[in-house]
Amino acid sequence: MIDQANRDIAAFARAEAERRFASRRHLDLVRAIDALLFQLEDLNLQGVDRVPAVLRRHAGRILETLPAPESEEQAEALRLRYRVVPLMDVMFNAQEVLFRLRDPDRVIEDDEELGA
Repeated sequence: MIDQANRDIAAFARAEAERRFASRRHLDLVRAIDALLFQLEDLNLQGVDRVPAVLRRHAGRILETLPAPESEEQAEALRLRYRVVPLMDVMFNAQEVLFRLRDPDRVIEDDEELGA
């Protein structure tokens, strides 16, 4: 009986550690997207139309961390873009995916934006 209780406690501790890790990972991704959006907005305000290669690669690495799209429409909404404003839209969509992972009941006004 004590052995079972110890196994249950250890399993709970592992599950809690995994939950905290996933929560930190989501927060880190949201912060990375925020930083990228800040840079893209700065480019947009400067009138730059094309995304520099270094920012495109960074955006691509972020998008690769997201779960596989559930539909063709969602895949299109999360496709890497070469122009500043469309890439900003993609990154906002990526943030929404992360927010929905944390809170599946999250409601947004325009569900079609993510192909849902």
